[in-house]
Amino acid sequence: MKNIYTLFITFTLMSCVSVEKYNTHIDKDISVDNLRKDVDVAKKKLLTKHVDIDLYHSKNVIENRLDSFRNSLQNPMKPNDFQREFSKVISSFGHGHTTLSYLQKRATKEEKKKYKKSKSPFTFIDFKEYNERLYLLKNRSKDSTLVRNGEILAINGISFNDFYKENSGIRKGDGFIKTLDGYILTNYYSAFVRNKIGMTDSIVLTMVKNDSIFNQTIIREYTKKKDKKSNISVKNDSIPIKKVEKVAKTKLSKEDKKRKKELAKHKSDVKKYFVYNKSKNDYQRELIFPNKEDSTVAIFKIKSFSISHGKKAYPFIFDSIKKLNIDNLILDVRDNGGGYVSDINYLYSFLTTRNKKQMVTSDDVKVNSKFTMINKYFRKPDVIGYTVGLPLTLYASVKSLFDISKKKDGYYLDIKKNKSLLNQENKYQQNLYVLTNGMSYSATAILSAALQNEGKAIFVGEETGGDYNGTVAGQFIDFKLSNSKLKLLIGIMDYKPNTSRDLIGRGVMPNIPIDMTFDDILNKRDPQLDWILNDIKSKK
Repeated sequence: MKNIYTLFITFTLMSCVSVEKYNTHIDKDISVDNLRKDVDVAKKKLLTKHVDIDLYHSKNVIENRLDSFRNSLQNPMKPNDFQREFSKVISSFGHGHTTLSYLQKRATKEEKKKYKKSKSPFTFIDFKEYNERLYLLKNRSKDSTLVRNGEILAINGISFNDFYKENSGIRKGDGFIKTLDGYILTNYYSAFVRNKIGMTDSIVLTMVKNDSIFNQTIIREYTKKKDKKSNISVKNDSIPIKKVEKVAKTKLSKEDKKRKKELAKHKSDVKKYFVYNKSKNDYQRELIFPNKEDSTVAIFKIKSFSISHGKKAYPFIFDSIKKLNIDNLILDVRDNGGGYVSDINYLYSFLTTRNKKQMVTSDDVKVNSKFTMINKYFRKPDVIGYTVGLPLTLYASVKSLFDISKKKDGYYLDIKKNKSLLNQENKYQQNLYVLTNGMSYSATAILSAALQNEGKAIFVGEETGGDYNGTVAGQFIDFKLSNSKLKLLIGIMDYKPNTSRDLIGRGVMPNIPIDMTFDDILNKRDPQLDWILNDIKSKK
């Protein structure tokens, strides 16, 4: 027992030292020689481990850009300053998923104890970047006096405009696409502010609305302790509460019980399959009727393809769409940054015009070598993978050797599986519109390309941030650069939609291009959706 206690104390002390050391490193300058060594390592990994690094630019061009950046390093830099400048070079290669991590400061033991059972002020606000400006999308704080939307100029005095100028270009869309640029910096700004101010009880938003500049404070909220005996605290001199007589419950018939049970299950299914987010009080999938007087028009909004229950969710949703007799479905995948291929595959099976078993992607994906998957499985020691999960790891490794074959232009992993080849009976066969913007990325762009190729849907909005011809994603390996401690994330699979086109490095182009303005967002106008609703109305 004494040995266990000693081990626990030792581990705790090591953990505290580790956090302190990590946080100190973030604010410490790295010598020019060490920065250049990190560039050398990154260069080697990018040129040898990335599955399709020269898709948009030749290896010679890429090498020259990396060498030029290496030679430009003349002064020591802090890790995150190095990350910012190096990311601009890496993003210029056209692979949006190939990124260099930003080092986020970790909470100390004291901070964890102090802020235990509390919610950070950042959890109550959602903001969105558009065209170099930042918009407060939602404010879920309990203070009813606070402004719920408007333009954010700064958080705790840290100007978004200054941040944008310094960080523009650190993350870009695939190929030569420009539309993602106006959306991507939101999360980076949030991380940057948090690093600067640390864990805090409140944040101050400097905002502008109706030409008026003002500050408003968002306060951290703590979970209140509930009385074990009662949720209501009653003062000694309070008026006694009269006992309420129990009302006899009406006995339900078998049919009523059955109906009640069905309604409860349906309500549970809606929460599960539309994925209710309790903290934000909203759904990740939504079926919205924009006109209360016309139930034949619906918007199917999907915020992410990284959410659960896709296999059961889409049959449930499209069964509802059929029962509701929806003749005009608007698939809204704006601001959807992608997710699982399996999720878009299930959705596609209900929207495709093809009456055969197929996937939304091509049947195979390009990989780097015959041993790509084995290298991934065994590259980093993993306690579970090397013990309990070892048989599964070995099976997957051996299987990959049979699934990967060499073709003219490289190695390909066969991803075609019987469970992925779908041909739904309950397909949606009526009018379809698709809303996209620059943040429609990765898996979202693959789905959009497959649907556009079939010619059924009318696409409205902006060019997608993801390449029409696919993206290097799905599976990744990361390499820690030893001096800066930054992680270089490299994709090892080149996913393609079940179609292709000759135009390289551009996204899915809308049939009806309509740009949003910042004023549209500020005033909650949606000209892209309005065009669709007017088009539906004109055809009736």
